[in-house]
Amino acid sequence: MTQFSNYSEDITSLNLYNKIHDVYKKHEEIIDKEDVAPILTDINQIELTTYIFRREMTLYSTLFIVISGLFVLLIMLVLLTLITRPLNRLQAGTKKIAQDDLSVRVRESRFSPINGLIISFNNMVSDLEVNRDKLIQAEKDMMWREMAQVMAHEIKNPLTPLRLSAERMEMKYMSGSENFDKIFNDSMEVINEEINNLQRLVKEFSKFARMPTANYVDYDLNQQIREIIPPYRDEADITLSLENDIPLFHGDKLQMKQVFVNLIQNAIQAMPSRGAIEISTEFINDSFLISIRDSGNGIPTEDLPKIFRPYYTTKEKGTGLGLSIVKRMINQHNGTVEVKSKQGEGTTFNIKIERKKGDSYDYENFSS
Repeated sequence: MTQFSNYSEDITSLNLYNKIHDVYKKHEEIIDKEDVAPILTDINQIELTTYIFRREMTLYSTLFIVISGLFVLLIMLVLLTLITRPLNRLQAGTKKIAQDDLSVRVRESRFSPINGLIISFNNMVSDLEVNRDKLIQAEKDMMWREMAQVMAHEIKNPLTPLRLSAERMEMKYMSGSENFDKIFNDSMEVINEEINNLQRLVKEFSKFARMPTANYVDYDLNQQIREIIPPYRDEADITLSLENDIPLFHGDKLQMKQVFVNLIQNAIQAMPSRGAIEISTEFINDSFLISIRDSGNGIPTEDLPKIFRPYYTTKEKGTGLGLSIVKRMINQHNGTVEVKSKQGEGTTFNIKIERKKGDSYDYENFSS
């Protein structure tokens, strides 16, 4: 194209038509006009043809450049699609993994440049799923072993006084002891107490092992706390600081009652003598905040990370299941429970439960 342009410019620069016309004017008397006219016509035709051809070549060149550009753009779009679509699928897959969904698999793209990455991703997720299942099974096995050990230990403790009491009654009965009635009553008191301990242990174990299905309703949280408190006023000085005008709470009324009862009983047991318990409620940033504070001895700092573990207890007759049940029930309400404690100053349990989105609430306020 460049060579043709140079050639066209050279022909145009010769200006043959004007030169021949000038020669004809100078020698008009000796040159026949009819001889010169065909030459001038041919020169005009050459220049016109050259001009038309040059325009067509320019047009074709422009079209070639445009078509080439569009073709290159199309190729780039295809390549970009082959890369971005699998990347989007990978991104969606990682989000599902973050939501603990290890069943996700990214569809492979055979022609994609990152297909190898997709295959590696799917293999990694498969390995994670297998390892998670193994870990869950190992945790279950370990938990059941620990539970069996604790249950065996807890059941073994009452068996000794039961056996001793039974042997003592048998010996006194066989020997015809005169104070058999007193021994019988004392022994039966011990037996009944240890049986009650066993029943309590089995009941707590049953609560921990089988969490009932939650039945969510809208109700007045402050009123529930007021109804729970009276039986415990003989054992502690209980103060209520319940915020006025909070909306209805959406949750399982029975489970929340069990949460409050467990925490109040824990607080009473943590105080060696009659102490004080303060219960407060607030509604801040679309969340219910419930605080239960006691004036007991407090919890040692090294024990704080362990108190929600199943079967961990520092009490002589505790099962270590109460706070575990509390935590599970609060988790079931999509809430959190935290503990703050300082030895000699008492312990505070703080519960935070966000108000559920999308549920129908009666926003009528309640006075305290």
